[in-house]
Amino acid sequence: MDVDKPVREVMSRQVITADINESLPNIAKKMIKYDRSSVIVTEDEKPVGIITERDISRKLLPDDRKPSSVSLSEIMTSPLIAIDQYTSISDAIRMMLSHKIRRLPVFRNEGLIGIVTSQDIVAVSSEMSNTLRELMESDRESLLISESDGNCDLCGKYSYQLTIVDGRSLCEDCADAIWREPTDSDHGSAYLEG
Repeated sequence: MDVDKPVREVMSRQVITADINESLPNIAKKMIKYDRSSVIVTEDEKPVGIITERDISRKLLPDDRKPSSVSLSEIMTSPLIAIDQYTSISDAIRMMLSHKIRRLPVFRNEGLIGIVTSQDIVAVSSEMSNTLRELMESDRESLLISESDGNCDLCGKYSYQLTIVDGRSLCEDCADAIWREPTDSDHGSAYLEG
């Protein structure tokens, strides 16, 4: 794979968008209908955020919140981290790694024209670069859930289900502290899929 190619050559042009005033259940139906794991949220037809399957599961389910009672602005990640259509694949990979995300909306001038995901890059790759391997390994290490119980490597508390994060076995509290909800200036893992 030529990692100097522009992302427009590997991006998906099928992007779901939704107005910020739409309901979450309607967005979930669109995601299912079009088999997409994210939606770009717009306000006055301008992209202002992104909602992923992971955002929905992590921000609604733990608190048993009713989807129809949640506004999109409450769960979307904003501002968007996005790239220009001529950004190289290697630069896109570096951005994904540095921001710990797997999706980058792609723009031409100020218009949204697609989205590139780590899966898009893998799908067109005949041989993975070291950088892409690093992205996949970080996903596997960060998201692998252990079936065993034991003591948390960080706080020492006993847990019935430990999560492996960066090679350490963590209890739910410590794992949640590491995977805190992102703020406007810190995107954390908001774009990562579970």
